Amino acid sequence: MSKKDTVEVWKINTIIKATGILKLFTGKNPNWSYNQLVQETKMPKSTLSNLLKTLEFTRLLEKDEHTQLYHLGLEILEMSYSARKAFNIIETAMPFLDDLQQRTGEIVYFCVPKDGKVLYLEASYPASKSVAYSVTGKTLNMHCTGVGKAMLSKLSSDEVKTIVDYYGLPKYTSTTITSYEGLVDELEAIRKRGFAIDNGEEAYGVRCIAVPIVNGDRVIGAVSISGSTLSMKDEKFDEYAPMLMEVANTLARSADKFPESNILPPERE
Repeated sequence: MSKKDTVEVWKINTIIKATGILKLFTGKNPNWSYNQLVQETKMPKSTLSNLLKTLEFTRLLEKDEHTQLYHLGLEILEMSYSARKAFNIIETAMPFLDDLQQRTGEIVYFCVPKDGKVLYLEASYPASKSVAYSVTGKTLNMHCTGVGKAMLSKLSSDEVKTIVDYYGLPKYTSTTITSYEGLVDELEAIRKRGFAIDNGEEAYGVRCIAVPIVNGDRVIGAVSISGSTLSMKDEKFDEYAPMLMEVANTLARSADKFPESNILPPERE
């Protein structure tokens, strides 16, 4: 028996398969038909049917009787609330995020790395701006976000290459960095100035400034100020950078409250 087999002997494949099904339900693809799940999972129909019935029974999944489409159940929503309450760093961070928001009038985001991507833990929104949804729990690629690039700037070239090789550099807008060489140059510029800038690279009309949160040699998160291309002029970055750095340094002292997360992608099976 190999070392890998010895270490992973505890794995329960049924749970892994069920978790894999749940992970298919994303903001981009919130609804799936049975046939779509068959094609996507490549599972035998009997196995998939039993798993879906079990997930329905536990209310982790629900099926719309009219459309026959599956979607995540209310139990997931309740669990997400409980999970959020378990992250003590959110309660610690919120006063600082709210203070930044009030001082700048812009949206303030607080993120952590997750398997080579950015996970948005919390945000502070201006009362005067309409926000369609909470960003909590959303994940995005690192190369196209200010917070992601801020975290990448603190990694070694090998670590950056590992993330790029795993996820690629998909294009979201006309300003998205889509070449490895371009990303390397961008990260070097970030290291020199001390903060990252997102020039509408994930969404048109949005600009942001971000700094990483680092504890020792461990990158544990990032914080950003985000606004429109009209409000986030270049001169604002020099004004906002010290504010963000002060908050990042303060939160870094509470590193023990951050969730345990891998900054690199999982190994491919």
